[in-house]
Amino acid sequence: MDNSIKFIENFYSHLSAHSFLRVKDVHGNPLPGIFLRMENPVLYILGIAPKEEAQEMEESLTEYTKQMGEALEEMRCTHLISLRILLEEGDGGPSVYSDERIHGVTWHYDLEQKKVFAKDGGPSRLFGIEKLLHLAAEGEAVTQPFLAPEKIKRPWACIIIFLVCLLLLVYTTLSGNGGSTIRAFGLSRRGILQGEYYRFLTAMFLHSGIMHLASNTLFLYYFGTKTERLFGTGRFLALYLISGFCGGTFSILAHDVLGIGASGAIYGILGAMLLLTKKYGPAYTDMNYATMLLLAVASIGFGFLDMGVDNFAHMGGFLGGCLVFLFFIKQAKKGKKLST
Repeated sequence: MDNSIKFIENFYSHLSAHSFLRVKDVHGNPLPGIFLRMENPVLYILGIAPKEEAQEMEESLTEYTKQMGEALEEMRCTHLISLRILLEEGDGGPSVYSDERIHGVTWHYDLEQKKVFAKDGGPSRLFGIEKLLHLAAEGEAVTQPFLAPEKIKRPWACIIIFLVCLLLLVYTTLSGNGGSTIRAFGLSRRGILQGEYYRFLTAMFLHSGIMHLASNTLFLYYFGTKTERLFGTGRFLALYLISGFCGGTFSILAHDVLGIGASGAIYGILGAMLLLTKKYGPAYTDMNYATMLLLAVASIGFGFLDMGVDNFAHMGGFLGGCLVFLFFIKQAKKGKKLST
């Protein structure tokens, strides 16, 4: 098989793994070498094909670019970037269609030098696509998220966490021993310094009231269940508990208060899902990176507006979740199977 064809097939696989969708015509047949990915407010379209399909690809790319440009407002996008990637020397066909909102970019990718040459002063780096080209040229295998080996029908870890939190809230509310229970098992600097390390764990399951539990449960339901199904129960629990521990550590280092709640662990999940979206796109989280980033910034930022919120626990948990995710990625690259 010709090296360029092998390269293109490998590149197609890398694009698909990173949430680029193969564009199809009205009959459901794939357009030659045309891929699409939406990252509000920008819509990305790219085209690359073997030499014998290059002319058809360029024609399809131009026509599809015009078509999607007319639909930008409906898709809630403000700009469209149409990228044409050529493997042969020369200028190719006519320039990619452009106007005020549509930006046409043409690259020549040299397979021998493994280098992008941007034409007409255009950018040579665009949304990480140049990295995928290099991976394909090097013959690197497509990496997938460390998905659970078997489909998880029920996110039992999330269900059990919620039930334990709910039962403890009912007990502390109805027993009349809520205050003493929180003092005995909540997170405090003095308690930790006295060797009561169990507080790192027990504080994660205690809540101050129904609204406190409801807000954490909302995040646990939307992000936690998705994370458990993607990563597997073992990895999810590791992520949850380590993030909670990191949140607790930040909290007691920053101030000496009595803290309770699962927020550190919840924000760890948010951090992991943010990095997952950045690396692999919205295919797994159903949210694009810009939206996830805005959610993370807003969630942490609003915490500073509420005096009753332990924002240090939020930030510690978020950073802990990011580090755990990076560890999972590193282990996956080494080919090690983590317990699920």
